[in-house]
Amino acid sequence: MTGKNIGLFFILTIFIFAGSDAYAQSDTTAQKKKLIESLKPAFDFDQRFSFIYNAEVNIWGGRAGVLVNEKFKVGVGAYFLSNNLKYKKLDQNGNPFYYAKRDVYFGTVYVEPFLLRKEYWELSIPVEIGYGKSYFTVYNGNNIWLGQEIKDFVPTGAGLSLSLKFPALFGFKPLRWIGINGLVGYRYSLLQTELQTAYDGMFWSISATFFLDRIFDDFRSWKKKRKDKDSERRVQKFL
Repeated sequence: MTGKNIGLFFILTIFIFAGSDAYAQSDTTAQKKKLIESLKPAFDFDQRFSFIYNAEVNIWGGRAGVLVNEKFKVGVGAYFLSNNLKYKKLDQNGNPFYYAKRDVYFGTVYVEPFLLRKEYWELSIPVEIGYGKSYFTVYNGNNIWLGQEIKDFVPTGAGLSLSLKFPALFGFKPLRWIGINGLVGYRYSLLQTELQTAYDGMFWSISATFFLDRIFDDFRSWKKKRKDKDSERRVQKFL
């Protein structure tokens, strides 16, 4: 089995497992619970480090969605990368005869069930599928445009994500809203025509993250306390 086939098998396995796990976590009997009990906002910065044609690249992006029943997240992501590729053969002045600029833009939809979710850390398995375009533009050594090739591709991906949450030191709650996320995974394109993209391969990420669900909880708690105090003052006023 080739490396690409192994990668595709890995993604499909995670897709099936994540989908069944998310369904199992949200599927409750109609007599006891509603299918959706709570929804909270979710957001992540998502800078990914990877290699394309053995060259290190940074894929920049972010994800936004909702946390469902405190069990899994669903949402959308947007990503891009831009880098220059120099032709190895140089002229007499040491400049490349040609160089190319590669720009890749893509969006995804994702589901991310939690394997473990604790007060200060959480482990999840994000899986995604999307659509994007690759722009491969060639210039000569004098920066004169020579041509461009545009390719469509359908990216898929799956991985393992670990998020570390900061505690509210000295009662300062905004510290609870931030943390660090690490992600490692494999991506695979369902279309094999984007030769200049060579999208298939491993990726990893380390970035800051915001826990909007904690902001949501703290705001709701503050609002409830304020309402309770107002009610208490009104009662005391008539005593």
